[in-house]
Amino acid sequence: MEIPVKWPNETETFDNKSHGVNWKEKERCLSVLDKPPPDDGRLYCPAMFDDWLCWDYTLAGTVASAPCPADFQPLLNKHEMATKMCDENGNWFINPLSNRTWTNYLRCAHLTDTHTTLYIPIAGYAVSCILLLISLVIFNAFRQLKCARVIIHQHLFVSFILTGMLWIGIYVLLMEASEIKDNSPTWCKVYHVATQYVTFCNYMWMFCEGFFLHTIVVQAFSKQKKLLIACTVIGWGLPVLPVSAYTIARVLDPDTDVKCWFEPSWTMWILSAPIVLSLLINFVLLLNILRILLSKIRAFNTAEHNQNRRAVKATLILVPLLGLQNLLTLVTPDLDESSMKIWNMASSVLVSLQGAAVALIFCFFNGEVLTVLKRRLGQWSHSYDQSFMGRPTTNSTTMAMTLEETSTTGAVFKNGNNRMSKASIRNAKDSTELQLMVPNHKQDHITATKS
Repeated sequence: MEIPVKWPNETETFDNKSHGVNWKEKERCLSVLDKPPPDDGRLYCPAMFDDWLCWDYTLAGTVASAPCPADFQPLLNKHEMATKMCDENGNWFINPLSNRTWTNYLRCAHLTDTHTTLYIPIAGYAVSCILLLISLVIFNAFRQLKCARVIIHQHLFVSFILTGMLWIGIYVLLMEASEIKDNSPTWCKVYHVATQYVTFCNYMWMFCEGFFLHTIVVQAFSKQKKLLIACTVIGWGLPVLPVSAYTIARVLDPDTDVKCWFEPSWTMWILSAPIVLSLLINFVLLLNILRILLSKIRAFNTAEHNQNRRAVKATLILVPLLGLQNLLTLVTPDLDESSMKIWNMASSVLVSLQGAAVALIFCFFNGEVLTVLKRRLGQWSHSYDQSFMGRPTTNSTTMAMTLEETSTTGAVFKNGNNRMSKASIRNAKDSTELQLMVPNHKQDHITATKS
């Protein structure tokens, strides 16, 4: 996830590490720093590099300007200019608040815009966390919903909640606690590492959703207990390796060991590369799932428009679950200022509200969950009415629970009998994602194609 920029104070020291360094500009600046000052008898401010831009010798009493380094900090406006003032005595302007030389980058970006960019993901993550917490309560409150598929969802929801909460903390830190970033205390770096860990776990659980769904689609009677163990190791254990490598690289590289590790760095590729790989694998899995979906739908001789509708529905459901919308934010396009603001806001919405979308689709809009909730509300209403009338409620409540359990597991008919095999019961319970794979009027075939 991309961290929006907070504009730092500038310094005149060439090896200052208090904030991110534009290494490409630094290399270019070496030749400027090596050349002698102009020999025309006039007074000049010395050439210098402020960690973002290179400033040539500047005539005293004038203001130097340079294009904003948008190639280094994408959120900067590449159409504006940064300025640096050289006073009458041949000294660069010193900011009285920091007592350091200062470059004016205010025209490159407005702090209000930066804060607005930060408020969007904060609000998005907050909404997602609330909906995900409610979903977890619902999943845990009804034993009828206990199955391998829902357990995978619960792990994913927990990773979404942890990720959202920690990223909210980082965004607040970016807006309000610049001194903490400047001092870069150990606890702040630990917080950053914890955030990267839960974020990586979140992507791994998206991968597990795709891996689990693809496996049970291809192999309907696969060992789901083993799948759960494998997903748990992948989801919570595997991220330890790349996050540890990332942490070691940050500690060993003094050029990146700054600003609580919030500044962009080459070390982020240690985390980004496997995340991108997992998303690409999920994309391939989605294509194969859709291929199987269409083949099963065609087997029922369904009308072509219904086939297309079900395929589109499956895609819309699975894209947020597998995190594939994040592929759209991998590359930042070359846009003008207003378009870039829209792009950044849209990216923030896509990332921060993914958890909310998953909670809505797989809990609040889920037919199985809604059925269980309606039945429970009916039981409570019936019990209340019986109590209000002064009648005993034991028999009616027991009967309602029996009907609820029978309806939840479903009935699978075989050779005209009402007998249910263990495999059929398991498949009937584990049936949400792929119910859309077959037409509703072919109910007698659903069990064979459910996950």
